[in-house]
Amino acid sequence: MSAVSLLSIRKAMDPADESHPYGHGKVETLSTLFQGVVIALTGAGVVWEAVRRLREGRAPEGVGLDVGILVMIFSVAASWFISARIRKGGETAGSPALAADALHFRTDVYSGSGILFSLLLYRVTGWKWLDPGVALAVGVYIIAAAVPLLKGAVEDLMDHQLPAETVARVTAIIEAHRPMVVDWHDLRTRRSGSEMQVDFHVVVCRDHSLEQAHRVADHLEMEIREMLGNAYVVTHIDPCEIECPGPDQCVRVKGMIAGLRSPERDGNEVTAGTKGTEPRS
Repeated sequence: MSAVSLLSIRKAMDPADESHPYGHGKVETLSTLFQGVVIALTGAGVVWEAVRRLREGRAPEGVGLDVGILVMIFSVAASWFISARIRKGGETAGSPALAADALHFRTDVYSGSGILFSLLLYRVTGWKWLDPGVALAVGVYIIAAAVPLLKGAVEDLMDHQLPAETVARVTAIIEAHRPMVVDWHDLRTRRSGSEMQVDFHVVVCRDHSLEQAHRVADHLEMEIREMLGNAYVVTHIDPCEIECPGPDQCVRVKGMIAGLRSPERDGNEVTAGTKGTEPRS
């Protein structure tokens, strides 16, 4: 499973090319979907075996019981450490593949802890149903844990919009640029692997120069990228169709625009594949 995550993340990091102009981020999403299916099937297998052992009345016994307890102690400790490390890396990078891998190890922690508890309790009580009963509960938990992972992967493949709170933060940045931004519309967001993608139309005064309109758009893209982190942001410039509020207002707005930071207009380096502006006359 970790090998699948590693390979998918490395492929997702490949730059966009002629055949994949939006990059290769969906490879990471496919890896998440695959891992979710494997985790769910693992849970189903545990449930199947637990039910079979309950029906047969089988229970652990002999020397294998003591060995199993020792193995489970080591397994739980190792899985907990690995899961914590991978989960932290996944949260930092916003990687769904790493999140899936962390879930895989986290299910090992919970299932191992449950099995260890049942083995210790069985050693004291001798209840035969205890081990398969706990295994049944663990199997159900593993399936339940896989459901949100699968749901998130499918939503990303279907280009579901980013969480509502993230969209609200994007719109707040756009609104904060009024009156330089007269209006905006057609905001679209989605996720491709660990990268968030945002595009929208921004309406500016039709009397502004192309340089001034681009400065507004570039500044918006820059602020949104800084807020989101790993993001591809594209704006489309539209001319305002309403009556001009007057030359005094226009001069004031142009002065505000001149003070905006613009990586492209100011000659600063812009990371390839992270921005783009589409003008329309």
